[in-house]
Amino acid sequence: MSKQPFCKSLGFIALLGLVALALSTSSCAQTEASRPNDQPDAVMQAIRDYGRGHQSLLSQADTTKPDQTNISYSAHIRSLLLQEDFAQLEKIAQQNRVEKGRLIGGVWKIKGFYDGTGAPSGEGGPSDSDWKKLLAQLQKWQAAAPDSATVRLSLAYFYVNYAWSARGTGLANTVEEDQWNLFNERNARAKSILLEAATLKEKDPFWYDLMQLIARNEGWDKAAARELFDQAVAFEPGFYHYYIEQSRFLLPQWYGEPGDIQAFADETLRRVPEPDGSMLYFWIFSSEVCYCQEGMRTLGHADYPKLRQGYANINKYYGLSNLNANRFAFMASVRLDKPLAQQAFASVSKMDDDIWQSEQTFEEIRAWANAP
Repeated sequence: MSKQPFCKSLGFIALLGLVALALSTSSCAQTEASRPNDQPDAVMQAIRDYGRGHQSLLSQADTTKPDQTNISYSAHIRSLLLQEDFAQLEKIAQQNRVEKGRLIGGVWKIKGFYDGTGAPSGEGGPSDSDWKKLLAQLQKWQAAAPDSATVRLSLAYFYVNYAWSARGTGLANTVEEDQWNLFNERNARAKSILLEAATLKEKDPFWYDLMQLIARNEGWDKAAARELFDQAVAFEPGFYHYYIEQSRFLLPQWYGEPGDIQAFADETLRRVPEPDGSMLYFWIFSSEVCYCQEGMRTLGHADYPKLRQGYANINKYYGLSNLNANRFAFMASVRLDKPLAQQAFASVSKMDDDIWQSEQTFEEIRAWANAP
């Protein structure tokens, strides 16, 4: 989801004023979501049944740090798909489900796997022909492995991403009717494939993550979305991507109210022991990291020492990623922690556009952090 920048550019008036401004003003615009809808009993029953009999505990963090980035790993997976090496893809996915491996910064390998199979790459964004070419490859994979859960989840993720390709990232009132129609059709197709996958023997933690994407796109009611999250965490407690999707659902731009994310993060801290609790706390608030009023307002209410602790723990156990460095550079700057902001900026190899909105903003705040 693309977050909206300020209606009027703040420039870099004193950074000291950012938090106060964020706490005292409202967002210029919000992403208008469709009206929440009730889910058929069959969908909720599939959610409850998917993890039945599956035993999984919150595993201790591995002391061996990952050595691959999500970008490089996903690119490797995508190359295997282009080569139509379906047997190797199935082998890797199965290995990821068993070993629960991570990538630099903590991203689960199984998530990186589907990032490689669920959307095409392309300079400046994939074209419609790129999407159709990928769909043909996925269909060929499904024909070669008709009982594969992995290819079905890849197809479901493809249709979710393809839906957003049709809709675009603008506000709801900028989306044309034919765009909405394609968006809804493709989301419905993704959900149908997920329900098919639920009947197969092989179970995958990414199934719940995809269903969370469907819940947000379709506008489920809060109770259904929460039950989905609870079932997901029961299936795989350490899969932090569930927490990110739940926090995005709770954004005021979607279906939440001010304070919902804070309450969700606090609940997580109480429920999950360290070091996982603080890491999840960081990841929950990372969904709000954006040079925008909504992002700074939410971060202004966060427990900053816990954010610091979560960032440090992620780096300790999973290594420092460029994305997390961007996120914490923003967090530390909003909280006027110049020494840690400076350290985080030093670890940024590339500016993240979604966080900073413009290169000018990034450079001005980095200059503030590096100033004597």
